[in-house]
Amino acid sequence: MKSISPMPHQFNSVNESLRRRPRTFAPLDALVILFIIVAAGITLPVGSKPAPAKVVIFRDNRVVADYSIDCNRTVRVNGAVGPMEIVIKNRRVFVARSSCPHGICMKSGPIERPHRQIVCAPNHIMVTITSSEDDSIDAIAR
Repeated sequence: MKSISPMPHQFNSVNESLRRRPRTFAPLDALVILFIIVAAGITLPVGSKPAPAKVVIFRDNRVVADYSIDCNRTVRVNGAVGPMEIVIKNRRVFVARSSCPHGICMKSGPIERPHRQIVCAPNHIMVTITSSEDDSIDAIAR
């Protein structure tokens, strides 16, 4: 059986036509590039991040204590299961010791930005950082 193969001169004519015509910038290309730039600009945050101001400790949705994030200290809070040791150091907050059974609050690591939280569900304790700009509460869950 004889196979049909294209002649080499057919490919040369196609390649020559592509080489002769320079690539141009089409209006559709400009529209796509403009769309990508606008989409990237919209997704970037505008302005600066709010600075952390206070560490607020809640127990059963009530404020137990609040401290400046600038002062290094260790705070002992009594929870539903037992005591917790919360450390404020170098503008970061973490749970050093807790009497809860699984210790998830200790494993969550330090927080340092506003509106971040550490929650110890067995002790009914929540530690959060508030910003100096926005101290309003969005919602309280019960």
